[in-house]
Amino acid sequence: MSRMNLIYDQYVVKEKLKNGTKYEKLAAIVYKVLETQDVVIHDMRLSGVGKKTKHQIDIVIEKAGVKKRVLIECKDYANTVGISIIRDFHGAVHQIKPDEAIVVTTQGYTREAVHFADDENIKLAVLREFEETDWEGRIKEIHITIKTLLFDTPQISFIYDENDTEKLKEALNGKDTLQQEADTRANYFYDAKGNAVSTYESVLSPIINGFSRINGQETTGQYMFDEVKYIYVNDTLIGTKGFDYSFMCYSVEGTSVVDAGGKIALLLLKYLDESQEKVIFDQDISRWTFDKKGTVKEK
Repeated sequence: MSRMNLIYDQYVVKEKLKNGTKYEKLAAIVYKVLETQDVVIHDMRLSGVGKKTKHQIDIVIEKAGVKKRVLIECKDYANTVGISIIRDFHGAVHQIKPDEAIVVTTQGYTREAVHFADDENIKLAVLREFEETDWEGRIKEIHITIKTLLFDTPQISFIYDENDTEKLKEALNGKDTLQQEADTRANYFYDAKGNAVSTYESVLSPIINGFSRINGQETTGQYMFDEVKYIYVNDTLIGTKGFDYSFMCYSVEGTSVVDAGGKIALLLLKYLDESQEKVIFDQDISRWTFDKKGTVKEK
């Protein structure tokens, strides 16, 4: 079974179709992926203006917003396409007179086929299964190395307002200092009347994050508030003017890998004239299906 058939069964729908049809429908989806606003129809019979003969066309594209028609012939061949295929397609193109004509195949074209297509202004493209070697020259993964300086939990000693010295002594019950761990999200600064104003975290974090850091060294210093802030020390409201601080810094290095978003590269579309080259991923294919008229539509 053709690899194209397997891709169609897995990512579009598993159904019985005659040889080559699944490749045609995959190609139709690919052209819908290239320009989602276009109307892409699989398997139409068309005749030229004033002509009696109807031609079976694998893919017809009606360009969005303009009166432009593109005809596409598809060949899922194990060998290169020869001149006879291009000549036969040219017969239909000559009568229908589309704005653009394209032949798409899996293995390429003979020299005679290429020359004839060039003479008749028919574009040639290869749509085949994506291979691992196709990643050469493309970005498959981006490795991002991040270096940053982190610090441990800062040690903070509040600088109390001299006007509250006596109240502080009473609150400390004869102790020189008050040492305790504080949850910065659950403890508050207050105003002079004892109304909660803001958490420790909302006030202290922006200040501390702005301090200079040196890897492997202790950072110490003093920071003074613009105005007195109040805290409770053993249920006594005490004014603070700022704080002394110290913390250690250390360097951390990590590498992140950004890939193609977890997508699987399934197909590669490449024009012989190098005008376009596109990698088609599983997510590109699996989002589309066909209505009863053969028009590509979103699932």
